[in-house]
Amino acid sequence: MDLKALRYFVAAVEAGSITGASERCFIAQPSITAAIQKLEEQLETKLLIRQKRGVSVTPEGSELYTTAKSLLQHAASIEKRFKAKQERRVLTISVPHSVSFNYLETLLQRLKQHTPNIQVKLIRGDASPEDSVDIRLTMDQRIQDDEEFIPCWRDRYCLITPKDHPLAYAEKINASDFNGMPFILRTFCDRNQEMMNFLEQLDISMEFVAEVDNEEWALSLVSSGLGLAIVPLPMDVEFSDRFFIKPLEQIEGVQGFERAIGVAIRYRQYSNPYFQQLANYLKQTMQEGKH
Repeated sequence: MDLKALRYFVAAVEAGSITGASERCFIAQPSITAAIQKLEEQLETKLLIRQKRGVSVTPEGSELYTTAKSLLQHAASIEKRFKAKQERRVLTISVPHSVSFNYLETLLQRLKQHTPNIQVKLIRGDASPEDSVDIRLTMDQRIQDDEEFIPCWRDRYCLITPKDHPLAYAEKINASDFNGMPFILRTFCDRNQEMMNFLEQLDISMEFVAEVDNEEWALSLVSSGLGLAIVPLPMDVEFSDRFFIKPLEQIEGVQGFERAIGVAIRYRQYSNPYFQQLANYLKQTMQEGKH
């Protein structure tokens, strides 16, 4: 039985969709679908039921999931046992507070695929010149002249409100609707002041009820009903159970804002073949993920 097909199947079950499995495994969706179909043919049973929004697991699929998960973990332990004798590469990464943990998690998965015996050290926040940092997970507007930027994700700024908020049911939202509304202020965001200046020009006054220094706090406080927030979200993000989401460009009187998230590598690092290979790998996997 093909371990790769089992890995794709497990990813589809855990992600709840073929799209999610594709992003997790960094492989095109048709390859995921073909592998799972071949697995179903081999076992002569239906494992997943395709639906409009994702997939659901059949009883047989649920049984296979438990067995496959254990098998894949065992296979990974065997691989680690024999690779543990190899020299461990240590990679230091800086991650600013304005980058979601989901992006860091995905990057760590990719690094482990590229360098299985890697040891990652994290610097939370912007790296200072004296910090010894190998790569940076950062935004396009923070790239330095001596760095190459490898774009991996694209965010657009959106208004998010609790599902029970009046704006969640409004047919149209106007910038003037922000007046007097309780907002969560994201003090760490580069674009925050730019947006505040834009709204001030429109004589829009928002009431800030909390200040946060990371994305997770902002999302949690909105979910709790404390206030609204303007946050950067992936283009295809869905928080249907937690929030009402409205891209800024769809709000009358408000301009849209976007940003790219990716990996920054200093050009001088390319004298080391490892970093050149890593850069090429990240570029390739991102191209595959966009199919």
